[in-house]
Amino acid sequence: MQDKFIIKAGDFIRYHKKSTIWPGIKLAASINRPYMGWLVGNGANINLWRDTWATEIPLREYIEMP
Repeated sequence: MQDKFIIKAGDFIRYHKKSTIWPGIKLAASINRPYMGWLVGNGANINLWRDTWATEIPLREYIEMP
């Protein structure tokens, strides 16, 4: 999934790629989001700016960075 829909910088692609399963995955994610949480561990794979912590929007989209 990451190879198809996520670019190397960690962001989702911003263009359309036809998929038969992606709409179902997005629907399931929206239904299950209230029951999901973060398991941080040692924090090596956590990105403060790109990950969505408490809202649907990553922190970097709230703050304009140069």
